[in-house]
Amino acid sequence: MKKPSKKDMIALIDYWRSFVPRRPMTYGQNLHDGREQAYQVRALADENTPAVDVQWLFEQTAIPVLLVPSYVLGENSGLTMDKPGGELRIFINENEPYTRQRFSVLHELKHALDFYDHPVLYAKLGRDEQNRSELIEAIANDFAAHVLMPTELVKRAWFDMQDTALAASAFNVSYEAMQTRLEKLGLIGAPKFWRAVARTPVNDPSYSACAA
Repeated sequence: MKKPSKKDMIALIDYWRSFVPRRPMTYGQNLHDGREQAYQVRALADENTPAVDVQWLFEQTAIPVLLVPSYVLGENSGLTMDKPGGELRIFINENEPYTRQRFSVLHELKHALDFYDHPVLYAKLGRDEQNRSELIEAIANDFAAHVLMPTELVKRAWFDMQDTALAASAFNVSYEAMQTRLEKLGLIGAPKFWRAVARTPVNDPSYSACAA
């Protein structure tokens, strides 16, 4: 996919945001709507290609993506902010492998999509601030995972390959990201369970923040 113009990208961002109602939502509702957004992003690029092209996200200018040294991000993989100057920007760790950067830019895109409605959308999340922050990161990770590794394509590839490393290579993601995705889909490892009240993962490390 070629880089969209700034005008076209702004229109796309508005379109993706339209899938999430501006009201407090539960963790499950945030996941559901985030997955619909992920489907739309994936469909725009090429929904039937395992290693989906996301280079256009790095190159678009509506929400500039800047590659910066690891120390600038405190060794984190990415950051989305509108300071200084009030312009929303995404910062990605330039010292990490491209597979991680692919995941990180999508993780941060979800943060960017929710940025201005963040206080409303996440008002019901978590039992405290730390738990809320963890769930917000999990929502962004889930979004990125569904863009890069959509359920049906992963299942199809897994039944053909039965090899985590090969599947990771086919989708151009890290071994760890593919392993986690396969576990969440119940294709490998022990099944995962969620507490009904706190919506907190049990025995589930989930995806590390921005891990790809």
